[in-house]
Amino acid sequence: MQEDKRLMIETDSRGVCTLSLNIPEKHNAFDDRLIASLRTILSEIEKDDGVRILVLTGKGETFSSGADLKWMKAAAQRDEATNQKDSEALAKLMRTLYEYGKPTVARINGSAFGGALGLIACCDIAIAVRSAQFAFTEVRFGLVPAVIAPYIIKAIGERHARRLFLSAERFTSDEATKVNLVHQVCDNSELDETINKATEKLLKAGPLSVQACKCLIRSLSSDFSDESSALLIAQLRASKEGQEGMSAFFEKRPPSWAN
Repeated sequence: MQEDKRLMIETDSRGVCTLSLNIPEKHNAFDDRLIASLRTILSEIEKDDGVRILVLTGKGETFSSGADLKWMKAAAQRDEATNQKDSEALAKLMRTLYEYGKPTVARINGSAFGGALGLIACCDIAIAVRSAQFAFTEVRFGLVPAVIAPYIIKAIGERHARRLFLSAERFTSDEATKVNLVHQVCDNSELDETINKATEKLLKAGPLSVQACKCLIRSLSSDFSDESSALLIAQLRASKEGQEGMSAFFEKRPPSWAN
């Protein structure tokens, strides 16, 4: 299996594989290399007959802060075609997780922002600690959550997406359950026990029937294009507004539109 020290894989005797983002010092932010590693490792785990369930989580106190901002800043200086290639790689990662053949559980051990919410929405079950906070922060940088939007809107609906996408406001785990981003909230000390109970229920189901159920649900949902969402974010990253948003963040000043 591909080795990337920024990812940690642990599989127990029941066949529950826990895949952890292992960059706590950077709040488990991801860049193009980590996106590629994640997709490769997910595919390898999916082919492993010894694995019945995938649990996705983060090491440290944060699930994931989303895209690494230094990587995003560098991306904003590249041309639209390069940005589209990067965006399509993220779209393929989301699609891989959304169409995963095995049950997936998001173990939300802490706060999640931006693209990390796409990972949560792509999982079958999402369980969060009560202290976690969430936000779609893209518009503050002159961007939009284009790549993750199809999965988020499937999860929370258009009405909630309008408010949360446009305001970029932070919301709590309890509110995340109300908008259907998260299924269950527990105290931090109860997270492992809560995850264990969820996986025990999944292990009682037939592996083939679970896979068939997932296919059935997807077949009843409308399809969408990865290419169109990737193109949109690529255009915005290369735009004057996207570059202004990233520059303002790193220069620790308000962007021009906030003055």
